[in-house]
Amino acid sequence: MHVPLQRWRERARSWALRRQGPDTLPLRLAPRRIYILPTAAGLNYALIVAAMFVAGMNYGNGLVLLLTFWMTGFGLVAMIQTQRGLASIRLVQAAAQPAFAGESVQLDVQAEGELAATDLVIRGAGGTALPASTHASGRIALGLRFEVRQRGRWKAPVLSLESRAPFGLFRAWTWLRLDAAALVYPKPQGDAPLPESDDPLGTHHRQAGSLDELAGLRAFREGDSPRQVAWKAYARGAPLLVREYLGQSSSSSVFDYTTVPIRGAEARLSQLARWVLDSSAGNLSWTLRLPGAAEMAGSGAAHRRRCLEALALFVEPGHEA
Repeated sequence: MHVPLQRWRERARSWALRRQGPDTLPLRLAPRRIYILPTAAGLNYALIVAAMFVAGMNYGNGLVLLLTFWMTGFGLVAMIQTQRGLASIRLVQAAAQPAFAGESVQLDVQAEGELAATDLVIRGAGGTALPASTHASGRIALGLRFEVRQRGRWKAPVLSLESRAPFGLFRAWTWLRLDAAALVYPKPQGDAPLPESDDPLGTHHRQAGSLDELAGLRAFREGDSPRQVAWKAYARGAPLLVREYLGQSSSSSVFDYTTVPIRGAEARLSQLARWVLDSSAGNLSWTLRLPGAAEMAGSGAAHRRRCLEALALFVEPGHEA
């Protein structure tokens, strides 16, 4: 019984998605793409109205018939109001946040309209809905979390947005195919120690002292934090320089995919991700080398993000799809 019903639902969804075409934000929910059916409460309501109509006809009770006609009109108004409420919604923004494999990707959708945040429900296959809220700007914030197990590029599945307001007698919904994607980074794990730095001494060291004590200036490198740039010197015509403090790493470790002491591509990527996070947390500089990709050297949050993105999208040479 459930298998044919599920197949029918999938076919109906596929037909609806082909009929409405691609979704581009901002998106106003046109009435033609909104579908509506009675809820369990609505079916019970219709059954009561039908029973009252039969009783009124059998016994010739005008008051019962009058109440029946009034309740029928109320049901029709409830159906129209439910459809109009969802049609007033305008989807403004949809964005997914990156995550690590084994965690959850969060998809955030912002909407505007006449309904309250508690009147809307968003669903997606495998997703867990987050409590809806209303921003100070009046926008409705809807969210879903999806568990992800593999690294790579994650794309939002087909979603449904529904409402049962104002009376709960009808359920109106629409299908959404939003262009929202995020990167899933390798799971950071591994016990291998940080590689030795590539300085002339062949050792990885840190200068002793306080991070508040200025050690000097050096040329700007891609990935350096803008907060450490000597902007006053740059305004006077000097080249772009970065302040170095005592306690910062004075050397750069090299994270080379081919020399990671672990077997297996995914295990190596997980170890590299672990090293990237540890080095970033320790305010160190590092260089990432991946086969078939340009060498990436630097430090800071921006460099960390670029390295994690490279690890998420890495394809081992000879294994391209």
